[in-house]
Amino acid sequence: MKNTQVIQLIIWSVWGVWLVCGLNNGVARTPPMGWNSWNHFGCDTALITENLFMEMADALVTSGMKDAGYEYINLDDCWIAKTRDAQGFLQPDPTRFPHGIKALADYIHSKGLKFGIYEDTGPLTCGGFPGSAGHYAQDAQSYLAWDVDLVKLDGCFTNVSDMHDIYTLNGQLFNATGRQMVYSCSWPTYANLNNITTPYAYVASICNLWREWYDIRDSWESWTMILDYQESANLAQYAGPGNWNDPDMLEVGNGNQTTVEYQSLFSLWSIIAAPLIAGNDLRNMTKETLAILTAPEVIAVDQDPLGKQGQRVVKDGELEVWVRELAGNTLAVALFNRGNETAAITAEWQDIGLKAGVTAEVRDLWARSDLGSFTGSYSAKVLSHGTVLVKVTPKP
Repeated sequence: MKNTQVIQLIIWSVWGVWLVCGLNNGVARTPPMGWNSWNHFGCDTALITENLFMEMADALVTSGMKDAGYEYINLDDCWIAKTRDAQGFLQPDPTRFPHGIKALADYIHSKGLKFGIYEDTGPLTCGGFPGSAGHYAQDAQSYLAWDVDLVKLDGCFTNVSDMHDIYTLNGQLFNATGRQMVYSCSWPTYANLNNITTPYAYVASICNLWREWYDIRDSWESWTMILDYQESANLAQYAGPGNWNDPDMLEVGNGNQTTVEYQSLFSLWSIIAAPLIAGNDLRNMTKETLAILTAPEVIAVDQDPLGKQGQRVVKDGELEVWVRELAGNTLAVALFNRGNETAAITAEWQDIGLKAGVTAEVRDLWARSDLGSFTGSYSAKVLSHGTVLVKVTPKP
């Protein structure tokens, strides 16, 4: 794209260095875990204030979620003032963020957490606030000055044909700051919604995370559709330490699904190595919501250091088996029932990558209990819209 090529040449000539292509940033070795404002608060500017994010940081700590692995507090859209300052730098809405972004980041860091921020590649954000177009290098310097740990860069009001250069350039600019920042891209989302092929291997080489489909909604239909897209596009091959498919944030606790459905969402997001970004009001959680979000052995699947994304290996109508290879010669297996009635689901060893005659120990990861030794297969009754999540460890 002509404009970004010009910007690149200017940056290289001024700094006198060739910006490194690719990430090389050492972050997101496992899928990021944290909280984001969008799913619950959207663009409600009466609520998107510095106090909200400070309270969420406090709640992440006091609820035990920080101890469970959640570390990012992410400021999504609608935080920016309606205009940039006289020098062209981003500035927060002065009424809602009177102490500025650096002070907010400092508060979040004081809690032992990390701070993420949202912007857009276009002239406007999706919410209609100033975007980053024409200010990419300037905004990267703002993120550095504010001690930002994660940048979520959306793609509203940007031509998909320009996104290769724009997302590449921004990754280079973030690298050039010298600060380690998780880089979350939205290029595949806009490509797919416009029926344009996404070069996923290239996206994985320049971004830590990438959104690939519609925004999630708090409904069973929404997240299962996203799950189906991941499978149909065979996206698991692109994931690994430092690079993750992002099916979008969690809706657990927002109220429009059952506890069983939320538990399934969390189970499947862990099987597919998704970022675990809570999107509920952390200040007002039920004990059921907190139990799902902090389930230690399910989180351990998501955070497994091998970094291999799981996939569906059996689909028998509404009954499915998913498997994820874990470090230590172990497998996570999800028995997933999309149907409207309780049903028995069986994981045959040969379907999950084991020999038929192998004996393996099976552990229920939600109940945190050992179920015993099984040879050839494991079966369980699974509630409607429910998931049984187990760890299968072959005996020597």
